[in-house]
Amino acid sequence: MDTLPRSDSSDATGDGPNARAPRDGALARARRDLEAGRPDLARDRLTGFLYTLHRKGEYSEDAYLLLGEALYAMKDFARAGAAWLLTRRQGPEAEAAFAAFEKRYGKNSANALRAVKPRAPSEDYPPEVQARLRAWDYRYRPYRPRSNPHVETEFGERKAGLRIADIGCLVVGLLGFLAAAAIVLRALGKWR
Repeated sequence: MDTLPRSDSSDATGDGPNARAPRDGALARARRDLEAGRPDLARDRLTGFLYTLHRKGEYSEDAYLLLGEALYAMKDFARAGAAWLLTRRQGPEAEAAFAAFEKRYGKNSANALRAVKPRAPSEDYPPEVQARLRAWDYRYRPYRPRSNPHVETEFGERKAGLRIADIGCLVVGLLGFLAAAAIVLRALGKWR
């Protein structure tokens, strides 16, 4: 029966053959995955990392560059182009990826935005990307979870004040309480 080799404690500290730095970032791990010939694993790591950035409304050009590299290595040229469109990436590989992107998604700005999925304020992107986003008529919308679309931020803060629905619920609740009190008082004979 084959068993997996046990790692000794030196691997976790960076001394053994399977060494890795403690508390390594997602970008460094994705780079190692690409170097090890695992672009699929790098793509998955970077997708998760970008999701956390999207929730915060932040941008990382390095993450999009690496995602494009991983997708290009997987021969998904159109999606590599989508990732690189949010960077300053230039060169023959980028041009080929941009052409594949345009072939798959067309020149329609709505299709381009759906494929590229920018998720940070426009001013966070490099100037070249800002120009591209302006041409596509991009407008930043903060992340809101589907499970609670009224949440404005990651920490559950909402805008101050009552909404119309809140006021309506209060009025209906108050009327229900008054009706129940009237029934109880009438049953006790204290109200005619």
